[in-house]
Amino acid sequence: MSVLVIGCSGGKKITQAQKAFEIGEYTKAAELYKRAYSGEKNKYNKGEYSYFMGECYRITNKPTKAASAYSKAVRYQYPVREAQLYMAECYRKAGKLEKAIPEYEAYLEKVPADIRAQKGLASCMMMQKEPKDNRYIVEKIKDLNSKFSDFSPAYAGKSYDYVIFSSMRTEAKKRKKNRITGQGTSSIYYSKINSKGEWTDPEAFEEPINNPAYDDGAPNVSPDGKTLYYTRCRFDNEQPIGAEIVYCTRSGGKWAEPEVIVIGEDSMVVAHPAIDPAGETLYFASDREGGYGGKDIWRTHKTKDGAWGEPENLGSAINTKGDEMFPYVREDGILYFSSDTHIGFGGQDIFKAVPDEEKEWIVSNMGSPVNSNSDDFGIVFKGKLEEGIFSSSRGSSKGIDNLYSFVLPKLHFTLNGTITNVNQEIVAGAYLRLIGSDGTTMKINTPSDGTFKVKLKPDTDYVFLVAAEGYLNQKVKFSTAGEMDDKDFAFDVTLEKPTIKVTE
Repeated sequence: MSVLVIGCSGGKKITQAQKAFEIGEYTKAAELYKRAYSGEKNKYNKGEYSYFMGECYRITNKPTKAASAYSKAVRYQYPVREAQLYMAECYRKAGKLEKAIPEYEAYLEKVPADIRAQKGLASCMMMQKEPKDNRYIVEKIKDLNSKFSDFSPAYAGKSYDYVIFSSMRTEAKKRKKNRITGQGTSSIYYSKINSKGEWTDPEAFEEPINNPAYDDGAPNVSPDGKTLYYTRCRFDNEQPIGAEIVYCTRSGGKWAEPEVIVIGEDSMVVAHPAIDPAGETLYFASDREGGYGGKDIWRTHKTKDGAWGEPENLGSAINTKGDEMFPYVREDGILYFSSDTHIGFGGQDIFKAVPDEEKEWIVSNMGSPVNSNSDDFGIVFKGKLEEGIFSSSRGSSKGIDNLYSFVLPKLHFTLNGTITNVNQEIVAGAYLRLIGSDGTTMKINTPSDGTFKVKLKPDTDYVFLVAAEGYLNQKVKFSTAGEMDDKDFAFDVTLEKPTIKVTE
């Protein structure tokens, strides 16, 4: 997953590994720690160098390398208990469950109350059962991706033929590699669907949106398409600088200079803006005080004077001791976000949070194939449709993110059957009346062969009545609710004549 959420890198050459690590130059720091490790004989120092190598690889999304480094730190008994937890997490993220499970178990013997390890172990158990894929169809979007990380998409406008996203590609302007990731500096790109129905070659926004001196990414667009919100990281050679949220407005086809949204001063990270459909509530990720640990999802409401009010944490149903990031809100108020601690498939998973009648969140995993054992995050939908785009590092040993499309095909249900009498003869003049919980009511006259076939809607309860002159009515209840595959509901109905009592 993009480390645009972690911090920002320094600019000048730094010779000491710890200094590089402290200011967020993780790729450079990892190489310096690796060199130091190879020439070191002291076991404590080797353990320390291994631990920080693991930290660098974990933060830059290289789980296999990170797990190997943490294992050396544990072997040399480096006195940081979480080294074993991080090793287990990285094995899980790399899909090596046979190595992850015993490390989780060993760590929990020492720290039994650590919720991260408990949920990590539960995730491994779930993954071992090979959960069945749900009905989503997921495909990599070839035209939008590069050999560098492309992530965190956003639609602009209601036609959904214009997409904005973050990219670390280095071709544009021959940008230097980022010392955090080893890729290019993050910038915001756009692409449109052309007359052939294909995405055009992505182009970078010019200034003032992209600034070559900063990392810019994780965009989000207001419902009217006139305001762009995104995350900006400034650089400092001597100290880490937290991410901040900026916005700029468009008027007359031009974008104004970005302005910083002030959301408190006590956080290292304020990132991943997501404006609600009404344009009145801003969701974001932050490590500000008052959270549950790591980065949490927060929101702030617009005040009457146009400023943003005091942020509120979304609570323990959504936020954990780990990281919850990349919020997105749909028109129906459903929230989507990514988490590395809720029970999932490994790395960051995408979760769906539905507010109930008491405004409590009911959280569920989006399942496979939307989620994988890699990082899956930054989902957006085409309005009310169950389709859109998300980011994932699946299939990349180097932690490269790509953009994927997803779509949930519509379910097809039918009601069919034949109406006969007890002698298996076609009943002339028979008809069917269908009533649905969605308000459907229709009368269907059967043809001369006595058959009927009707299209049905998903998530609907039905009752149908079969009647014919001279026969007793028949009533049948059934439902399409909960059905996950296409289905034909077949009912062959036998009509009976009323019993005639003979009186003496």
